[in-house]
Amino acid sequence: MKQILVRKTGGPGVLELVSSPSPSPRSDEVLVDVEAAGVNYVDVYQRNGAVDYQSGVFVPGFEGVGTIREVGSSVASLRAGARVAWINVPGSYSEQVVMTADQAIVIPSSFTTDEALLFQGITAQYLLAEYRIIKPGDVALVHAAAGGVGQFLVQWLKRMGAVVIGTASTEEKLQTVRAIGADYAVNYSDGHFLDAVLAITNGRGVDVAFDAVGATTFSETVKALAARGIAVAYGQASGVAPDVQIYPLILKGARVAGGSIFTYIQDPMEMQRRAAELTCGIEEGWLSALKTTHFPLHEASSAHRAIESRGTQGKLALIP
Repeated sequence: MKQILVRKTGGPGVLELVSSPSPSPRSDEVLVDVEAAGVNYVDVYQRNGAVDYQSGVFVPGFEGVGTIREVGSSVASLRAGARVAWINVPGSYSEQVVMTADQAIVIPSSFTTDEALLFQGITAQYLLAEYRIIKPGDVALVHAAAGGVGQFLVQWLKRMGAVVIGTASTEEKLQTVRAIGADYAVNYSDGHFLDAVLAITNGRGVDVAFDAVGATTFSETVKALAARGIAVAYGQASGVAPDVQIYPLILKGARVAGGSIFTYIQDPMEMQRRAAELTCGIEEGWLSALKTTHFPLHEASSAHRAIESRGTQGKLALIP
């Protein structure tokens, strides 16, 4: 089988296509033929060494969708031929992967490949479930709202009755933000999104803010909070955000939190519950799957250059 290998961390050029023996499942595992492997920013951090992932040679990627080829001897809950997704299986940039049965998420038979890539949607689910009870009329700020997680957040927040201010860096992306239902679309690339947010809210600020941009936005995001508001940082696409000043938070009774999807899916039962909420929303039609840009597996380096350029919208995936 073919897979992508990283022998030494670095730029996109370190992603190497190699031939490897096909894996075999252990008794509690399943072997899956990969239909598509999701490309996520955490994969970039793996590849460039920004996070201490593991030493030595590794196959990047955590997410995908595919069809079970073989089940281990003790697996009773799944069968060969079943179509499954996963979001926490290292080594997913491959034609075949093995995973424990409890990591496999059975997906509705009607789902397209794009609908079955669940990483961004489950990220949005935990962000909305864990930090604030969203009430009708709450004002929410979503940075990078045309991105993968951002699009799910906007749709879900509107379902909850929130007023949504979505930001993006280009007019094309702002058109997407408006099309998915945001009440306001603000360009953050000029550094003046705080002024726009305060003007929209008549100086009050927002009740909740979601920021995966980091260095170029987070300080102003915190300033955009209303009394008792919360800013959730869950990424750093533009670099590490500067330290937050505590005293202004004290005066407002506001909060800052950090989040990672992997913290909220360590328990397979919890992961399955979150996935079920997402797939239900897609099946019912009030959540739309992301428009996905596909790359052949051997063009993994091109996919990484695209996601790092921050010029993409929606989702990226590798097709073996």
